Amino acid sequence: MPKHLRVVPPEPVEEEPLAQTEPELPAATNASAESELPTESDLDEALAAAERKMRALDEAEDAIDAAFSTGKADRARIPREAQLDAAEAVARVGEAMEADEGADEAARLAVIAENMGDREKTRTARKRAKSARREAKQAHKAATKSAKTAYDAIKFSQPGKLGLLRFVQIGYTINIAATLFALVLTSRDTITYNSVTIFSWITIILQGVALWFLTNHLKQAKNAVVFTSAFCIVTNIITGIVQSKFSLFDSVVNNVWYIFLIVYFLRSKRVDAVLVNDLSTFRPKVRDETTLKRGGWPLVRNLIIYFIVFSVLGHWMEAAMCQLIRLNLVQGEYDPTNTMLWRDWLYPYPMEGAAVVIIALILYPLWQYLLERFEKKPVVAYILSFIANALTCSVIEFSMGLIVNADHQLWDYSDMVGNIMGQVCLQNTAAFGVAASIIAWVVYPMMERWLARVPSDTMNIAFVIIAIIGGILWSLYIIDPPENHHYEVDPIETTDPVQEERDDYKVPIIATDGSIATMRELTNHSKSLPEDERAAIEQQLNEMQTELDELKQIVQYDAAA
Repeated sequence: MPKHLRVVPPEPVEEEPLAQTEPELPAATNASAESELPTESDLDEALAAAERKMRALDEAEDAIDAAFSTGKADRARIPREAQLDAAEAVARVGEAMEADEGADEAARLAVIAENMGDREKTRTARKRAKSARREAKQAHKAATKSAKTAYDAIKFSQPGKLGLLRFVQIGYTINIAATLFALVLTSRDTITYNSVTIFSWITIILQGVALWFLTNHLKQAKNAVVFTSAFCIVTNIITGIVQSKFSLFDSVVNNVWYIFLIVYFLRSKRVDAVLVNDLSTFRPKVRDETTLKRGGWPLVRNLIIYFIVFSVLGHWMEAAMCQLIRLNLVQGEYDPTNTMLWRDWLYPYPMEGAAVVIIALILYPLWQYLLERFEKKPVVAYILSFIANALTCSVIEFSMGLIVNADHQLWDYSDMVGNIMGQVCLQNTAAFGVAASIIAWVVYPMMERWLARVPSDTMNIAFVIIAIIGGILWSLYIIDPPENHHYEVDPIETTDPVQEERDDYKVPIIATDGSIATMRELTNHSKSLPEDERAAIEQQLNEMQTELDELKQIVQYDAAA
């Protein structure tokens, strides 16, 4: 340690004895400290605000992920690439000009060496001149190719200009509309299900998907159009072979448009320049049931899908209910001659589809509200929700009944307990309440959670397919529905021979299997037919069986001959 530094020990300090009692703070100071402490409500508000901020951050993160996964920023990339291609073309031209100058200089040096009589230098100069000329030629070729690339890039640097693709969109739209309009003019009783009909329906479904791809400038539109065109060519050839009308020349003429589309979409540069977006593979994060989105296009899309799908499922539910009545498991009556129910299994029932839409928009949010309102008494919430579901469905059935069943031609509950004007009854109200509650409490939330995990573009493709199928069913059935045939005996005699001939064949063929035996079984199980009408139907069935037997004998005789 240096001499000029030394440690001085501290002087001892006497400790004062601690006071026995702590000094009291003023009352005002204690009161202010207590007032500054956060209350429980303040903590709840702060927690709710923090949750809102976290949810907003999560939504922003999802939006960023979705934007990057769609690839729609490629449209802005095309003009930039066109400018870069043009700059590269200019640079290539400059390189070609420099190569020309180098080749000219090499040729000049070769001439000088030749005039000097130096053979070695002349030979070397000529090789350099030849090499320089070859490099200049390659530079000119590269400049020409680069200039052409720049020209094409500038020409197609505006993806909004579809060109011929616009006519493809219009053509697909017209074909879809024409097919559906033709179904409006066709009755289910007269339509013929053959390869032409089925192929035409599949074609408009494929064209609808391709049309959606084209509208959204998706790269997959190229493959969709090529596949749809190839499908049309193959189906036309198959149809011609099946109908024994196949001709190579006629096939080429009939399919020239589809052949042109295949070649155009495979070779056109405008197609590659316009179709720049990718299908979105973004999968949203479904955190809990309360975060299901309630607005915008996803909600509208899902509601339309529910309406179309449950309209057909509702038909099958009605048929199952009638089977329970037939087996005497539940009380009620059903009409075994209703072709709309027993023959046309894809006949959509709009009332059931509308009920599911109302469940999604009203009854499900009401159930959520009741669970929050009666948090400590969930049984009360479920009971009130069940009552609301049953009453809502009954109101829908009663309203539809006054419109389409004013004369009880479709259903009649006049003999049922608790009926109102024969349109609704207590038994059906309870059944509707059970079905609606299952959908509102279980089915709808489960479907929403499942669909929320599906990428948006995938759901849009499914929507296009289901919407076109729904358009086919509605055009064929709802807009021009088949007659709802019933067995009737006309007591008025007519002298019109044509009308008498029609009366002989008045009994329809229903969809179970079209046999007279099945028709007789359904007639015997029906409780709504009076005995005299039942006997008349039996007589008509026996006469029809006799005529069919005679027809079989004639056919057998002709075959033997």
